[in-house]
Amino acid sequence: MRPIQSRCEMALESAGPSTGCRAFGRWVRFQHLGIRQRIMLYVTLGLVLMFGSFALLGLQSIEQATQLVYEERLTRAYTLASMFESDFRHVAADVQEERAGLLADEPGRRQATARALLLHLANTDPFHFFHVTGLWLLAPDGAVMAAAGRPAAEPNAAQGAITAAAAGLGEGDFALLPAADGGPGDVPFATLALRLGEPASPTSRLVAVHLASEVGVSPEAPSLNPSSGARQPLLPPQLADPAARYHLEVLGPDGHVVLGLGGEEEPTGSISHHFRVIQGLGGQQQAATLLHRPGPGEDFEPHVMAVVPLGSSRFSLVLEQAVDVALALPMQVEQRLVLLTTAGFLATLAVAWVTTGRVVKPTQELTGAAQGMARGDLESPIHIRAQDEVGQLAESLETMRQQLRTAYRQLEDTNRALESQVRERTARLGELLQKVISAQEEERARLARELHDETAQTLGALTIALDRARDSLDGTLPQTAEQLAEAKAIAARLLEETRRLILDLRPMALDDLGLAPAIRWYVETHLEDRGVAATVEVEQPAARLPKHLEVSLFRIIQEAVTNIAKRANASHAHIRLTFRGAVAHVLVSDDGQGFAVDRVLGPGLPVQHVGLLGMQERVGLLNGRLEIHSEPGRGTAVSVEIPIVEEAS
Repeated sequence: MRPIQSRCEMALESAGPSTGCRAFGRWVRFQHLGIRQRIMLYVTLGLVLMFGSFALLGLQSIEQATQLVYEERLTRAYTLASMFESDFRHVAADVQEERAGLLADEPGRRQATARALLLHLANTDPFHFFHVTGLWLLAPDGAVMAAAGRPAAEPNAAQGAITAAAAGLGEGDFALLPAADGGPGDVPFATLALRLGEPASPTSRLVAVHLASEVGVSPEAPSLNPSSGARQPLLPPQLADPAARYHLEVLGPDGHVVLGLGGEEEPTGSISHHFRVIQGLGGQQQAATLLHRPGPGEDFEPHVMAVVPLGSSRFSLVLEQAVDVALALPMQVEQRLVLLTTAGFLATLAVAWVTTGRVVKPTQELTGAAQGMARGDLESPIHIRAQDEVGQLAESLETMRQQLRTAYRQLEDTNRALESQVRERTARLGELLQKVISAQEEERARLARELHDETAQTLGALTIALDRARDSLDGTLPQTAEQLAEAKAIAARLLEETRRLILDLRPMALDDLGLAPAIRWYVETHLEDRGVAATVEVEQPAARLPKHLEVSLFRIIQEAVTNIAKRANASHAHIRLTFRGAVAHVLVSDDGQGFAVDRVLGPGLPVQHVGLLGMQERVGLLNGRLEIHSEPGRGTAVSVEIPIVEEAS
């Protein structure tokens, strides 16, 4: 892991995290998730896969059901188109029955046949969606040879258009053409053109039957035959149900509505909003079922739309139904699927959350108990109510706690015994060290007295004797006199060194004047005489310090100054003694050559500087703190802090 982490850190510092580093970061974050969060993550992923599969299967089933609805609506549209085709064939068959009369040479017979045929078509034959309003018998050149009903057979462009449109019809063939203008109160639907006779024969005729839509009829109400008054249903029974909300339209080749049935029908004669969709399907000869939604600027309810052509004509039949009715079952199933899937998913997550909480809670309690043990709490028992692996782990942890508590108590007893022994031996060592130091000071005092009372006196007497011996020669032996003078000088220097040694062993200024004068005197006699510029800052305490403390502070400063004089090779030195509260602070520093402290006072090294060790012993005996800071070539600083405590009597 470490090399990857290092590479990721370098990538973050340079050009940003790479893909591998981002994956590593996500993995690290995942590793920091708790057990409960991990379990819930795994459960969530599993539920997403499971419920996602169920939802996918459900959506596929809904899609299949929707396709079945579309196919069923297309089948119904074809059924309605077949009803139209049946009515058209019925009209054509009735015209064929009167073929002889319509092809007769006598104008009167042709006219009578046309009237009789119109009465039969208008009053006798029931048609579902239209009624016959008129009939024309046309010659090959478009001339009207007989006419009955509406519209009137007046010379206009309609005859020529009908003749041109039906030019390709064979014997007995018929075609559905755009309607000519109807009569008053009629809604033109279409014109049915039928060929009688061979097309190339000069005796062939063209029969144009004019059809009109019903007027003012709702999809629920039956149609009223305008001639006989007989009522008949406009739609088949399965389409006439008001709850089905079907709407039927028949569109002409130009998109105009020639027949509209239903509560939301387009006005007859207007351009249908379905025409744009039909054109997009490739014209009126394409059958399809689709969901029609309003486009920009359109305002209608979304609906399922089935489009089929009316025979071989350019007319189109459109059967539509509102979406909430046509797709009610798939939509209801989809809503239930979404509701049940969501409810099941959330309910399962809730159960998983509660279950994982019960599983994780003992683990969290064990973690808390382990953390308490890590903090040193070995007295609180571990109570985990579980009979599984967690319970076994809790029992093992409780056993370990008891064993640790026993071992810890034994260790405490051993430590107390050791501490007692250490304190006892430390006290003895302190007493011994105190006695040693006291004995050392007493010995120094004794040596000083001995040197003063005997050695110094003897050296003084020797000097006087040498003076008398030199004077007694009275110039007779000049060489001997010179030797006596030299011996006197040696004795004088020895006397001076003896007196200095006496003062070092027990400076009289410390006993007579106190600590501060003694320190100044010692610095002047040992540093300034050697050419070291010294600065002394010594505070005079309000009352004299205890004798043992004065002696210890003086000896500490004495040792530091002696080291500067003998070994530091310094130019400047600074000595400071201050008192803050009940603590005495000593600082002795110089700008000399310095030394490596760890190489001189490190543990396990041979003793080379007895004076520094003596300083440490004195400071330790007085419960003080000693710090020595030094580097080769950068001088030395000795810092001491000693609490001011009265000496026990």
